[in-house]
Amino acid sequence: MSGMERTAVEQWLKSLGCTPTEQQDFTSNWHLEFDYPPKTPHRMHVASPKALELATVIASRTQISPEHLEAFSNLDEDGKEEFLWDLRHCLNSVAVDFRVEGASGPMDCPTTFQISINKFPDGLTLDSFAYSIGAVYKTELDAIWFVQQHLGGKSYGPGNRFDFKRLGL
Repeated sequence: MSGMERTAVEQWLKSLGCTPTEQQDFTSNWHLEFDYPPKTPHRMHVASPKALELATVIASRTQISPEHLEAFSNLDEDGKEEFLWDLRHCLNSVAVDFRVEGASGPMDCPTTFQISINKFPDGLTLDSFAYSIGAVYKTELDAIWFVQQHLGGKSYGPGNRFDFKRLGL
C-alpha cells in the first residue's frame, strides 16, 4: 500500500468521527487502530499487511469471556454442537470474513473470533470503506449478542461494557 492510500484512510476515519492512532506492527506496512462507533471504547483496526500487499484490511477481534466459556462447558453435547453450528452461521456473512481461534477440537468453544474485510485499491472509496467498517462492526455485534443470548450476559454493546475483551490484530 502506498503512503497516499494510508493518508486517505486516516482522513476518511477522521471524517467519520473516528480517532485513528498509529500502531507498531512489523507484519504490516502501516496499521491504524480507531474507535468505532466514534467516541466509544470499542476499537477496530485497519492495516496494510505485508503478506497481502495490495489489500487494506479492516478488522475487529473479540475474546469470549471466561464466564461465557464456563457456561459453554456446562452445556450437554447436543447443546454444545447446536451452539457451535449456530455461532458459525452467525459469523458467516457474505460481506465479511471470519476466523475463530482457541478451539483445539470440534466440540470446543473458540476463545476468540475475528471479523475482517479486505479492500483493494480499485474498490477503495470513502463510501465502500465506511460500508465495510459498518459490516465488520455489525457482524461482530451480532456474534456478541448471539453469545450473550445463549451463554448469558446482560450487556448490549458500546453504550454498556461488553462481557468481552478487545484484542489487537
